[in-house]
Parts: sequence; structure tokens; C-alpha cells
Amino acid sequence: MFATISADIVASTSLSVNETIGLKQRIESLIGRIKVSYPDFEGRQIKGDYIECVMQNVSNAFRIAFIIKSCIKSFSTVKNEKTKNFQTYGIRMAIGIGDMRIVDTEQGIWDGEAIYLSGRALEEMSSLNKGTMSVRTSKKQLSAPLQTIALLTDAILNDMTVRQSEVVYYKLLGFKEADIAKELGISQASVNNASTATKWYCIEEVIKYFEQINFEDYE
Repeated sequence: MFATISADIVASTSLSVNETIGLKQRIESLIGRIKVSYPDFEGRQIKGDYIECVMQNVSNAFRIAFIIKSCIKSFSTVKNEKTKNFQTYGIRMAIGIGDMRIVDTEQGIWDGEAIYLSGRALEEMSSLNKGTMSVRTSKKQLSAPLQTIALLTDAILNDMTVRQSEVVYYKLLGFKEADIAKELGISQASVNNASTATKWYCIEEVIKYFEQINFEDYE
């Protein structure tokens, strides 16, 4: 059983050349950082604005997806009408949960049910205001509840400001509030206020719920 993430940057063409380069570098750095914490994780950028990830530990999928989302949304851009959708949504993501036939990152070959499910789900996403996160799994009875939870959490993440996204990003990485305050050069009270404003306790509960699911218990 594997989990995959298929994702694309929202309104990537609205970014300036320098912003596009900076965002690409940030994503590359993020992929490396996630791999250090989760050795079974692999990630890659394709065609500039398309991202694919695969991991064997399915229970980490929601946390890693939220880490990616909050990291992208914490990327600061020039504020104008063109970049509005990027600032609001940042990235569209689909999680696929199922078997994988081939995971050969060195050869650039990922093939199997999970990557098919996430890729198809991303393609089928409609308008941005109907959500930017989707979950598909081979365990049919889990697809609907996980999709509902993902959409509700996605709505919370889409409402985050750049600063709130930074705080949530570090919280998802396991930083304590005092350490986040030092990292961002702000007061601990500001970190706490950002956590409260983003309904961090809801995000945390969703991750806890997903992490305790034993997918092998479902046919």
C-alpha cells in the first residue's frame, strides 16, 4: 500500500520570473527537507508547476500534503489581481491511496494504482471555489469520509494568510511555539494568535484521525 500526491501550482503564470524561480527553489528545498524526516518519501517537480510525491507509509500522507500546502501558501508574492488565486489557494492537491507496481525514482518511473488515482482526481477537479484538495483510495468505503475531511481542512488552509501559513508549516514539522517565534522573528504570543486564528486544533485532529487508520482492515 502506498500514498501518492499529485499537485499543481494555482495560477503559476501570474508569478513574475523571479517569483517563479524562487518558488521552484523553495519546492526543491522542501522536498529535500521532507525526505530527511520521512525516508520513505520521494518527490519531484515536473514541467515547472506540477508536483508528484510517493510514500510507502500511508499514515503520513495528510501531514505531508498539509506541509506542502502551507509551505506554498507562505511564499510571498506581489499582491495584485493576477496573483489573487495563487495567494488564496497556492496549490491544488490530490492524494491517491493504493498499490504501486513500480517506484523507481532513479529511472523516473512511478506506475501503479495510487499514482493513477491521484492523477485522475487532480484532472477531475473543477472550479477552485469547490475545493483544492481531493482524496481517492482503493478502499472504497473510506473514499467519501476522507474526501469530506480533506475538503473541510482545505477550506481552513485556503483562508490562511502568509504569516499564518508560516506558523502552521512549522507546527506541522513539529516545531514548538517558542522555536517558531525564534525562526520567524516574532513574539510567542503572535505565534499563538496565528495558531488560534487558523483553527490549528482542527488541523491537528484531522491528522491524528488519519494517522490511526489501518487501511489493511478495509477490503
